[in-house]
Amino acid sequence: MELIGQFVKLKKAGRNYVGLCPFHAEKDPSFTVNAERQTFHCFGCKKGGDIFSFWMEYHSSTFPETLRDLAERYNVTISEGFSASKEREKAAQREALFGLNEKAAVYFEKALGHSVKGKSARAYLNRRSLRKDTISEFRIGYAPDEWDGLVGILRHEHADLNLAVQAGLIISRKSGGHYDRFRNRIIFPIFNLRQQVVGFGGRVLDDSLPKYLNTPETPIFHKGETLYGLHASHKVIREKGRVVIVEGYMDCLALKKHGLNEVVATLGTALTSRHVRKLKGYADEAVVVFDADEAGKAAALRSLPVFSNEGLSAKAVVLPEGHDPDTFVNANGLDVFLEIVDQAFPMFDFFVEQRLSERDSDEARVGALKEILPVLSEIRDFTLRSLYVRRLAERIGVKEDAVLSELARFMKKPSGEAFERKINGQMTTGKKAQKRLTDLQLLNLLVHYPETVSRLMACGCRTLLSDPVVMKIVDTIFAEFNQEAPVSPEKLLDILDSEPACEQLREVLHRPFVCSQQDVEQAVVEFEEEIYQAKISLSFQRAKERGDMERLVQLTKLRTQGPLRS
Repeated sequence: MELIGQFVKLKKAGRNYVGLCPFHAEKDPSFTVNAERQTFHCFGCKKGGDIFSFWMEYHSSTFPETLRDLAERYNVTISEGFSASKEREKAAQREALFGLNEKAAVYFEKALGHSVKGKSARAYLNRRSLRKDTISEFRIGYAPDEWDGLVGILRHEHADLNLAVQAGLIISRKSGGHYDRFRNRIIFPIFNLRQQVVGFGGRVLDDSLPKYLNTPETPIFHKGETLYGLHASHKVIREKGRVVIVEGYMDCLALKKHGLNEVVATLGTALTSRHVRKLKGYADEAVVVFDADEAGKAAALRSLPVFSNEGLSAKAVVLPEGHDPDTFVNANGLDVFLEIVDQAFPMFDFFVEQRLSERDSDEARVGALKEILPVLSEIRDFTLRSLYVRRLAERIGVKEDAVLSELARFMKKPSGEAFERKINGQMTTGKKAQKRLTDLQLLNLLVHYPETVSRLMACGCRTLLSDPVVMKIVDTIFAEFNQEAPVSPEKLLDILDSEPACEQLREVLHRPFVCSQQDVEQAVVEFEEEIYQAKISLSFQRAKERGDMERLVQLTKLRTQGPLRS
């Protein structure tokens, strides 16, 4: 619980801890952690397991990397040779990519400090008011204006140049050989939460294009889920419950330099659900600082459904024309910047007010409506979408029904197949639902009260089961019991070779007990009675098919007597 709690905000709920799942979009917590069994399970996306499973999923790491990370974190010595060959290969490749990035980071740092090569870069950073301690902390460097500076270093160190291409550090020439990807640029190393360099961002020193150049997608770098500065900010974000999101590297560093530590930057891309999903594990609220131009306002609108669907409260800030966070905080100081942040509008209100403040006319209202309707259609929460429709109707002076009618044009109509699935889903009540409930009640009893296994196995409880997944778990429990082995939930999870069965068992383990300790005996008696009656009914049907009247009379008497108990 202590480990997962560093990445997911957890609250006590009975025997478990609950929080918002970091692996899928949700507003109501379905992610549970059982501290006693040291397991987690999400009732939404069904991901679950132990701390190793969590670390691998959250950090996109292999099992060997995870084992090493956790061993280092908790000062545990591990032996080598524990992984399968494919896992070893995958881990070795990732380790090599991290190693190449580290070599490149050192090369860029040295180039920045070089008396001749780094002179123009140092002058640029000085003009941007970056202090030496900030440059050192974030390992800012410089890629000299050379075609093969890094290539030469890597070749001298006998590095794998093909792997360096895969890392996005160098590019293959069609005519043969390689050249540096980053040239004559300030270099911003991008770190993961384990302080490893996963990629780089490079900014030109003049007005040439492209202004920023990032590492392409690699096995260890994914722009759509990586946030610059999060490795240095996540603890403060959690303490303050708020994250400030800016667009550029320099914006992030300038705010940090002035003392705002709960800040991160996107890598020149739009915010994605994976960005927000990672942040909501630390923050209750996000404040996004957009540019004052049309592109910035459009970005604010596009980000609305991203935050809404991930369940993270978001506000928007636009700085005065001609300013970005870097220039604004350097000119006006942090206190003035924080005043603007504290007065930020909720994302939805921000966009509407921005549009209507420019030109509050009928045409402007219609324009705002047309712009925002497609975005509203992307919001999955029906209640939230309805609230936005009402507020939009009130603000632009249009009847709510009219807005809903326009919105319907953008909403996807359910296909015939989807409609059929919905109807079929509604018809699962009755016998099928009752059978499913019986399966889960019986499994709950066997798992949480292992002392009932012998009696339920002896009376043939398996005849009540209809779900093949539950049958597999129950068969495994009975097989272990017959071998006189301890039937612990942890051992069951290790033995089960079916992921659906493991998911089902985790759900049972993370749900409250069906009955209290005092009610266990009554629950077993009721199952024995149900099994007895099921057997009598089956025998009655067979006797009826044979026309055996004598047996029918006997069975009728047995049906009223109930099972014999000692």
